[in-house]
Amino acid sequence: MSIAGMAQGMQQSMAANAAVQLFMRTLQAGTMELSEIAAQAMATNPTLEELPPPAPEGDEPSAPLNYTATLRHDRLLENQTGIATLAEHLEQQVRRSALPPATEQAALSLIPYLNRHGFFAEPLQDIAAALGLPQLTFRRALRALRDLEPAGVGAQDLRESLILQLKRLGEHGGIPMQLLRHHWQELINHRYADAAQALDVEEEAVTIAARRIARLNPDPGSGFSQAELHVITPDIVVEKVGNDLMVSLTGEDVPRLGISAEYRDMMAEQADNAELRRYLSRCFREGRELIRAIAERQQTILKVAQAIVARQRDFFLHGPQRQAPLQMETIAADVGVSVSTVSRAVRAKYLKCGHGVYELRSFFSAAVDNTEGDHLSVGAVMARIREFIENESPTAPLSDAAIESALKAEGITLARRTIAKYREQMKILPARLRRH
Repeated sequence: MSIAGMAQGMQQSMAANAAVQLFMRTLQAGTMELSEIAAQAMATNPTLEELPPPAPEGDEPSAPLNYTATLRHDRLLENQTGIATLAEHLEQQVRRSALPPATEQAALSLIPYLNRHGFFAEPLQDIAAALGLPQLTFRRALRALRDLEPAGVGAQDLRESLILQLKRLGEHGGIPMQLLRHHWQELINHRYADAAQALDVEEEAVTIAARRIARLNPDPGSGFSQAELHVITPDIVVEKVGNDLMVSLTGEDVPRLGISAEYRDMMAEQADNAELRRYLSRCFREGRELIRAIAERQQTILKVAQAIVARQRDFFLHGPQRQAPLQMETIAADVGVSVSTVSRAVRAKYLKCGHGVYELRSFFSAAVDNTEGDHLSVGAVMARIREFIENESPTAPLSDAAIESALKAEGITLARRTIAKYREQMKILPARLRRH
């Protein structure tokens, strides 16, 4: 192959990689993040313009409007902070960490499960099961994630985050670590005398250790753009039509971009200006790539949602108690894409159905077996717990032990601490605080 041919091949490969990266970026973005991506692109690419929303069926098309500087575009530009989201910050570090490919992909798949504080919002075993990751790969990915900045990300709760931060600082022993590991309740309730007695140290030493812990960061995700904090706009609508389930995109707030006819004309008129033609050609190419990436994003989200609905048919027909266990690798096989693509497609995307609005990611969960050999999803068990609590007596609310017994009567064996964990995930208070 000639040098010119090799150079052309490298350029084509680089262009293909850039297109894939753009698609992955738009696929992972929530609606507001996608609008920001579009706004940034329009601010730097004069050939891109925002198209008017499609006219409702039966309406006469409105007169042409100047959408190159719409109010929506201006508002988005005014809201630009220039600060990356926590997820973007972590992804950049993962890609620069030279991890083995399997570990890198697993670490990237874990990031969408972090909440805005940098903590996992779901039990780790459920996340591993939903992603279909081998235990060794999962552990390596988790360790890689916890090695990133800011220190403390990738924890399951505040206590574990503080432990990770002390480890990062090389403080593996000492009173602060002992307080976090073994005397958390005494620490958070300021029972320093009890902790001192248990540790056989002076109370002043515990007080100094508590001050040391107070200097750690309780919210590793603070300081990053919170683009995901917005009013939820469903991306998908599921409607029941007889015994059929119709799945469709809402398209709400998804930017509609086009290539400016004005600049097309300019390109034709400036045929002799080679520099301008090169500049406009690049702008046209980048604009078309973004338009294509957004279109592919929408189609991928729709295909993934359709596969989820097909696998969770009983949920949509009969209610949350009928949610089935489901792994991302199952949907990846159904759609013909990678698990990481599914993980990006369900991040910060929401589905509206007759039972409410749900994050697409919530349809993935591990299995809980009952005594009859049936496989129930964690979501179905959580729905049953919620149902017990909604039907309890206001003057005699159910304790976690009572819920444990009620589940056992239905053939579901679940540890009391697991019930408490699920209840906390559903933001339901303990029994003593529910009593009226």
